[in-house]
Amino acid sequence: MENLKISGDIIIRGEKGFDELVMGTLFNKIDPKQRPSMVVIPNDIHDIINIVRYAKSVGKRITISSGGHSFSANFIREGAVLILMKNFNQYSVNKDAMTAEAGPGVGGSVLMKALYKENLFFPAGHCKGVCIGGYLLQGGYGWNGRKLGIACQSVLAMDIITANGELVHASPTQNADLFWAARGSGPGFFGIVVKFYLKIYPLPKYRAIMAHDFSIKHLDDVYRWAYEAGSSIPKAIEFQMIMIQKMLNILGPGIEAFAPIFADTEDEFEEAKTFMHNSPIKKKAIIATPAFNPGIELLYKGTMSHYPEDHHWGVDNMWTHASIDDLLPHIKQIAETLPPAPSHFLWLNWHPGNLKTDMAYSKEDNIYMALYSCWKDAKDTEKYNNWAFDTMRKMEHLAVGIQLADEGLHRRIAAFMSDENLQKVQEIRAKRDPDGLFYEWHSKPIFNERMKELVND
Repeated sequence: MENLKISGDIIIRGEKGFDELVMGTLFNKIDPKQRPSMVVIPNDIHDIINIVRYAKSVGKRITISSGGHSFSANFIREGAVLILMKNFNQYSVNKDAMTAEAGPGVGGSVLMKALYKENLFFPAGHCKGVCIGGYLLQGGYGWNGRKLGIACQSVLAMDIITANGELVHASPTQNADLFWAARGSGPGFFGIVVKFYLKIYPLPKYRAIMAHDFSIKHLDDVYRWAYEAGSSIPKAIEFQMIMIQKMLNILGPGIEAFAPIFADTEDEFEEAKTFMHNSPIKKKAIIATPAFNPGIELLYKGTMSHYPEDHHWGVDNMWTHASIDDLLPHIKQIAETLPPAPSHFLWLNWHPGNLKTDMAYSKEDNIYMALYSCWKDAKDTEKYNNWAFDTMRKMEHLAVGIQLADEGLHRRIAAFMSDENLQKVQEIRAKRDPDGLFYEWHSKPIFNERMKELVND
């Protein structure tokens, strides 16, 4: 391409290896049936500035991938310029200041392991290899998140390349509109983050996991227990349950209840363990483990056993505070229709606490529910692909919205931030990216006349 000169790689649609490269960016192996006009892999900031200016000059739009799961493949758009941020994978840690600087292509698990060695911590994502770019923009549900909050709350500042091809620093005091919008806009953000400035934390002294595994016949008792425990679950516990057809990969249908513990004091640790020890349904568990420290490697390995690579996925989710009596009929239907493992239903007791109001991120609730249909063979796509979306549609009257981490906005419209914040994001977009250089989400709710004007402008 004579008009685009960068030190990184440029791969044009139609060139040898192009299709393999595009499909290789997808964690979800369902072919989106769209292709960008080119894929560019910048080496530095100057490359990105040149890419932005080139795209504007030829009337192309831009999508970005840092390297994550993006089950909906929001970054694959017909005719777009797709920027892969994989070379922005450098990071540094300042232990004295308790801060870190990291590029969007840094794997969250990579950063976490490096911090562990220094007795430090950051609420990185649960899945190995997911890079922090998209993770932090969409919010960031990570380890110890109930105590530390959503991960984007630990973002102190960002370096961003704007739609004008300018490098700017965004913080609470500089380009504050961009800083506000970036934290929670996810794939709908209208800029390219090239560096995150992060607040880091001391590594919790007491770390463990406990698990209770139940036969599916105890479904009512298990979900009532989880629901009624509610906000009384100690903040040091990130309590979650997985319903699956092949529990522990060897047993039959059941529910795996997990309690990862990150405690700073011995009293906090004992409180967390007591919650599981004193469970009124503990005796019904097929397996009830004592508290043990799995180490960071095993922690990620255990998570990834539910999210294998080279598979096809249909994924959707919801936040809710509906009553357990309203939820249980739908949970029972999930159990009756759940596709084969590793497909699963995730339940997370979140019960938000101190959510900051100075960011676009604004949608969460007491309970998070997510459906993951997963299959290896492409020929099974027609059989399993609709399950998550169809099931969520039946429950959406009980939902307050979704999170962008595992969104299915290409298949189902749902709210992912408050109405007020979405309107503000669109107003900032109109100012910062008036020509629509950057793609938005696959879909979004239109809730008032002003939003309709912004969409149609």
